[in-house]
Amino acid sequence: MKKYLFGLLAAVAALGTGCSDDNLPEASFSLFQVETVKATAGDGEATIEWTPQEGKPAPVEYYVSWTADDSEVAGGAESVSPDTRRLTVKGLVNDCAYTFSVQSRYAGGLAMKVSAVCTPKSTRMPASNFKAMAGDKRAFLSWTAPDTQLEYSYRIDVSAGGEPVKSVEAASSETSKLIEGLTNGTAYTFTLTCVYAHGDSESVEASATPGEIDPITVTSTTLRRFELCTFEYNPAYFVQGEIVSVHWEFGDGNTSDETIASYCYPEPGNYTVRLTVTYKGGATGQAEIRITVEGYAWSSVSGTGYQKSSNIVFAPDGQTLYTLSQTDKKLFAVNAITGQIRWEYATSAATYGSGPAVGADGTVYFGTEDSDGSFYAVSASGALKWKKTLGAKVQACPAVTSDGIVYALVNDGRLFALDASSGAEKWSVAQSGVAGGVVVDRDGTIYIGTSTGLWAYSESGSLKWTCDKAHAVTERGGSLAIGGQILYATLKSKGGCAAIDTATGRTLWKFASQAGDSYHPVVDGDGTVCFCEKSGYLYAVDRNGSEKWIDQTDKNYIYSGFALGADGKAYISQYASPFNLLSFDASGARNVVMTIGAQTMSPVSIGPDNRLYYGLNGSVAAYEIGCSLATEGWPMRGCNTQGTNSLK
Repeated sequence: MKKYLFGLLAAVAALGTGCSDDNLPEASFSLFQVETVKATAGDGEATIEWTPQEGKPAPVEYYVSWTADDSEVAGGAESVSPDTRRLTVKGLVNDCAYTFSVQSRYAGGLAMKVSAVCTPKSTRMPASNFKAMAGDKRAFLSWTAPDTQLEYSYRIDVSAGGEPVKSVEAASSETSKLIEGLTNGTAYTFTLTCVYAHGDSESVEASATPGEIDPITVTSTTLRRFELCTFEYNPAYFVQGEIVSVHWEFGDGNTSDETIASYCYPEPGNYTVRLTVTYKGGATGQAEIRITVEGYAWSSVSGTGYQKSSNIVFAPDGQTLYTLSQTDKKLFAVNAITGQIRWEYATSAATYGSGPAVGADGTVYFGTEDSDGSFYAVSASGALKWKKTLGAKVQACPAVTSDGIVYALVNDGRLFALDASSGAEKWSVAQSGVAGGVVVDRDGTIYIGTSTGLWAYSESGSLKWTCDKAHAVTERGGSLAIGGQILYATLKSKGGCAAIDTATGRTLWKFASQAGDSYHPVVDGDGTVCFCEKSGYLYAVDRNGSEKWIDQTDKNYIYSGFALGADGKAYISQYASPFNLLSFDASGARNVVMTIGAQTMSPVSIGPDNRLYYGLNGSVAAYEIGCSLATEGWPMRGCNTQGTNSLK
């Protein structure tokens, strides 16, 4: 038998020798593949690093190859010396995912491939919200600075009729510029470019015709429900003196005294917006503009993969939603108003349970299930801000506080406190067990739960208490919630839910379930906790541990989770047939909101636009329920629409 085996291997090896660069692995015990490969994305480039197996013979060389996810984008290959452990590949296409493979080449052929994936992203970030307001022989330009730490300046190119007129420079500290010496009645195009040391950003354009002076500039005069609209007065129109105050009336009873006002209309209709400016000395000036608000633009967005155990969250302004696809290994940013996918961020591993959390500045934080424990911070524009290797799978949703700390719990029980802006480690502690959840109280106390217990830590990383009982907290997703002075933890193996005193770690009560693991507790303002059971039932338990209601109609909940509405109802989706969206009132009365007709496998979210959001197999969908998220307690997975898992 041995002779036959070695003969077969020799034949395969001989076949490989005849094709010198076909990258086929050699079936020989003398070909040793590399131990690890890491790919780090840059701007139009990627850096590939690898480590050989310890104690194995050095190869003749290393063969590095790469392919793009887009069939129209070319791949490539390069051979490097045997003492090389790092290669930077340039000339790549930004926003395209590449797979990089490293093979050891020996005299007998190539070893097996070891691969990693990354997506190059431009670091030459452009300005945004570029606007031009016409005046008399001049135009007032304004913009939002790019989200970057790199040094840059601005170049403003002015053209008319396709011909250049002049070019103006501006410092990075400026966000507006008055362009004078223009001709009334001539249409001008203004092009704003950020100039970096390593090249120019993409340009943004705005147009204005001097002489046609509008007193008010708005994002659009035709909006959708809950679409954020920015109102700004034209300083080239109001020229009677120094303006000391501004007052906006939006036409639906709401007002603002902000110089630049932002507003969302919750209902369709036609509105007249009135502006009053007050000059130094008391004189006033007025203007108005008509706004038309239409209904929702979409109810379903396809191409977003399958969310498993992680729900949909939103940017602070409510205009973008984020969802993690376990199947596509991507973070998707979707325009919550139009339903268009803004951008995708590809990773090398799946995210199963560890949903995203959005910081106050719009940065999205999430982890993946690769063995390195990759943890990402991605800006609101889809650029990687930083990436941290935590050393074990990240299956628990992170927590993000308003003072800029990110807490990540990994699958060997270690908790990391990271600086939200840089990813720098502030401190870490080690416990044990598979990660279940991490949450933060109003005073900054951090609570973690794993399959072996519960612990509380101070903001400085000092242990405050260990729970008096070794509760087995359910892994994946968010299995913790806070209501008042009680920490709620959903548990494995019919454990149901436990209530823990946040001050002492003493178990107040435990409410057992009937079938299996329990998931995603939510808490109302009275301390009632609702949770679901995998392949089991739905439960509502009051703050004293007594049953409020149990729904035993179906056993159709796998990683599902409630969201609590301001209308006092609890909403949830069914994983299996009949695939319904359900609501329950405070007494447990059950109502079918609608039939989805497809599988869901994640908690629902109530968005800032009074709609219920849920993930399907390959898409996300929204359904109007006519109420906002409850404002008390812990009303959905992640606590709020940003999924921060933090009350601070």
